[in-house]
Amino acid sequence: MRFITMCLLALLVACGQDQTAGETGAKTTDIAAATEAEFSPADQQEKWKADTAMYLYQTLAKYNFDYAAKHYVSDPDAVLALKDGWSLKADSFRVKAVNDEGVVMGFSSFCYPEHDVQVYMVARGQRYYVEFGRTLREDMRQLALQPPQPLRQYCYDFKNQPLQGSIMGTPWHADRVEISSVQFASGPRRSIDIVSSTCSVYPDCKYIDERNGSGFVVGVSSLDFSGTGGNLGNHEYVNIAAPNMQSLNLRSGSYRVTQLDNGKIRLELAVSGEESVELNGAVEFSLPQ
Repeated sequence: MRFITMCLLALLVACGQDQTAGETGAKTTDIAAATEAEFSPADQQEKWKADTAMYLYQTLAKYNFDYAAKHYVSDPDAVLALKDGWSLKADSFRVKAVNDEGVVMGFSSFCYPEHDVQVYMVARGQRYYVEFGRTLREDMRQLALQPPQPLRQYCYDFKNQPLQGSIMGTPWHADRVEISSVQFASGPRRSIDIVSSTCSVYPDCKYIDERNGSGFVVGVSSLDFSGTGGNLGNHEYVNIAAPNMQSLNLRSGSYRVTQLDNGKIRLELAVSGEESVELNGAVEFSLPQ
């Protein structure tokens, strides 16, 4: 994801509020100025609230969890618990308003409307701290009640070409679609994989390197082939697998499904930028009845 990654270094001497946006951050003023261009605090109290919230998320965007936990939140453990695997899924963010509970921030992501988050805060002496755990819990509850909807059915554009691209810097071209069934306690589960010509024996090439290398396998089992497709996300994603590596689930992209007159399915994929994977184009295949 693309983040606002510049961190401010500010010393608010008037009331002893030391706000430093990370030990490794550069001293800047342009982000605060850009925020205040839209949100203008009515007094110094509102400014301290707005600055605290902005500094926190700027620091988190730089993955500086230790500094954020120490300086900006009332519950450090809630921030430190995010060190393994959490990322700020927003292209930009801003303070929109200040209220008695804290501040309202708007988070913008590609192809989605701006998402408003109530950031809860408490005062300790002459400083404000974010109640980070409470903020996360309330935001997750709101998202569960009203999941965000993309602005378009297909946020990414498809190219009219055979599926191809690059995976971790290696050129990749689709050769064929392989379908297998794996038996689980809950019943059989279908696996749908797109492989390159370097995969001569499937499904062995997913797990064992062949003499000339097995290449990458693009898994599309989680996609919904009964409809017309949409955008990738938590439930519908593309999986990248190869021998001797941990598989990757890619959730940034779009897919389109077309039922052809000859009974085949045309699957178009547009996966862009995530985990150094760029894929675009189409494959056609038949699903077993």
